[in-house]
Amino acid sequence: MEQNPKKLNLYEKAIYVGFIIFVLSLPFDHTSLFLNVGMSLVLFGWVGRIIYERKLNWKRTLLDIPIALFLGLALVASLFAPHPATSSLGYFWKLLRAILLFYAVVNCRLGIRLRHVFIAFIVAAGISSFLGLLLYINDTGLTHSLMGRIGLEYQGELAAREGFSDELRVELRQINIPLTQTASILQSKKPDEWRIDDLERNRRYLVRKRETDLSVYMIEQRLTGTFKAPNYLGAYLALALPFVIGYFLASWQTLRKEKHGVWTISGIGIVVVMMTANLLLTLTRGAWIGVAFATLCICCYLVVRRFSEIKSTRGTLKQVLIGATLIIAIISVSIFLMPHHIKTRFNTMIEKPMGFMGERPQWWHTSLELIQKYPITGTGMGRFRYEATLNAPSDLTDVPFHAHNIYLHIAVEQGIPSLLLFLLMIVIIWKRIRSMKDEKDFWGIGAFIGGSGFLISVLVYGLADYIFHHRSLLLFWFIIGIIYCIQQHKDEIDEKRLETD
Repeated sequence: MEQNPKKLNLYEKAIYVGFIIFVLSLPFDHTSLFLNVGMSLVLFGWVGRIIYERKLNWKRTLLDIPIALFLGLALVASLFAPHPATSSLGYFWKLLRAILLFYAVVNCRLGIRLRHVFIAFIVAAGISSFLGLLLYINDTGLTHSLMGRIGLEYQGELAAREGFSDELRVELRQINIPLTQTASILQSKKPDEWRIDDLERNRRYLVRKRETDLSVYMIEQRLTGTFKAPNYLGAYLALALPFVIGYFLASWQTLRKEKHGVWTISGIGIVVVMMTANLLLTLTRGAWIGVAFATLCICCYLVVRRFSEIKSTRGTLKQVLIGATLIIAIISVSIFLMPHHIKTRFNTMIEKPMGFMGERPQWWHTSLELIQKYPITGTGMGRFRYEATLNAPSDLTDVPFHAHNIYLHIAVEQGIPSLLLFLLMIVIIWKRIRSMKDEKDFWGIGAFIGGSGFLISVLVYGLADYIFHHRSLLLFWFIIGIIYCIQQHKDEIDEKRLETD
């Protein structure tokens, strides 16, 4: 039976367009509809192609068996949770969908068109970062922490903006907002919203009218950008930024002498700078450490490799010294020009290394107790907060939705065997990335350097936070799929070259 090329082309176009829509909507938290449309098109094209060809054409990887076992244990953990009436399979579905995305990338058969998907990925990251900076300049796109609620009877007093009555001050003090005498009321840009500025205490608040009360939020200098929370933006950047840095370095190594190479280098460089600025403005210290450590490892590798390839000792050494000097100068100038609140955030990491961890040690201690209690099947996916609330010490003021550590979180919700499988998958992924270390072209070098930085950032950031939120989980498996797909495409080209020879 002859294949209809037009029909087959339809499925390939669906996969191609679906991936483009997916990567363009990924860094925009309020575009879930487009994200789901993109993934649905990919699924339609993938399944349609399998049905039309009557062949699965499954590209096997070393991750297949560990992933199958990992998913199986996750399903068991969800079905046999200690409190099944309160357990949800929704978290298992999110994990399954992310892993299906990985296999969709691996089996996409887009060939050279996969580069367009990655270009769209960098463009989307640049647009998101640019909008984030624009929102920050306009004093919007910042995180709002709910402090409490006050009565609707104070609406007129806020609208008049003539000061604070004693009754209103008492109400605000009861929700931990002690105002100084110099505090002022400002009209917000939106109707039924007011801003309270207390410059003496360096605090700003936002009051929003609801149906039954007035909700009072503290405005933090933490950028949320195009995401719903600064931690979501920080997780996205912690995964995406090292990968983009890898391709910036690859462009610098391979495209300098090519036509339009300077424009490519400049474009990716601008995206890297904007993403870095967004990362700093999130004030997400775990993401800072993850990306900084990944970048340091990349720099150390490049310097060592450069020295090992020395032929003209003087010339190469000179280039290395110039590069190192430029990096140190850029970092020094950045620290000097850094806004005060970012410097303060940095200082807490140095002056109070345990203080900036907050209640994490207590959450981790509770996690270890839960692991001892449910070592094999775990508590069930999405059940961390419920079980931690039952087992947490009485003096713990806040119980989060996750363990603030990817390793402990997986062990708590899915059991120790799942954690071991996750670590095995990380080793397999690392070996796959390492196999690309001798690549010579732009895409191969970028996948090796960027993939290495991406994996390091994930593992380091994961020590202090749980980064596999909805979109960052999709991004994690998408980037791994890109790494595998690039290597498979090169393997296929090499096989064809050997056949023709």
